[in-house]
Amino acid sequence: MIQKTTTSKQLGLWTIVMSFLLWIPAFAGMTIEYAWADSDLIDRIQQTEKSIVTVRTELTRIMHTTPPRSATYYRMAAGLVIDPSGIIVTNTHTIIDAPYIFVILRDGTKLPAQLLFASGEYDFSFLKINPPHPLQRVPWADSSLVNVGDTIIAVGNSDYDNQSIMSGHVKSIIQSLSTSTKDFLELDLDLFHGDSGGPILDDQGRLLGMIMAKRESQSNSSIAIASNKIHQQYLQYKENVP
Repeated sequence: MIQKTTTSKQLGLWTIVMSFLLWIPAFAGMTIEYAWADSDLIDRIQQTEKSIVTVRTELTRIMHTTPPRSATYYRMAAGLVIDPSGIIVTNTHTIIDAPYIFVILRDGTKLPAQLLFASGEYDFSFLKINPPHPLQRVPWADSSLVNVGDTIIAVGNSDYDNQSIMSGHVKSIIQSLSTSTKDFLELDLDLFHGDSGGPILDDQGRLLGMIMAKRESQSNSSIAIASNKIHQQYLQYKENVP
């Protein structure tokens, strides 16, 4: 069952954010560029990449032709493994109202996914799959410690043959009006159509945020959901699971 918790203040924050964002509904890849001499950091990023999966939604419709034909529509996005048992976080806008959701692991295994939770406040949802083996989960960063100007690393992922790694900085921090928590991070990166659900990492290769959208009116300006919002909801969900 989908769980939703929304308040008027939270919807107000969401409205403010969404007033200048353009959704990114699917995945697109870029050229891989490593900009760091720190081999340990590169190793940590490559380990985190193992936690990235592809989320695919499918919808089949009958076309009004003679004779009638069926057509399957799909869209692709990223997802991040947050629990080795098969709990995935992705953007809600990529899976909302989809009758069929699948998760594709790095080895190409395609598994049906069940919707566990959809946030009524923020654009993320939890999916559950039954993987053939424990999955590698993403390491968490504490997004409450982030500051404007901090270096971040974005990982794009259209498919597993064409990934990209870019470095950038935090341009601004969008805080909740009710709790003063750091809810969204604005980045000086021009992310592309389809990078939804990909990770934003700190300089230790840990998850600092999840790509959500880009600003419609500006270049080099994208938005990520702060990792603590996702992590706290995940811990709350685990506490309530029998």
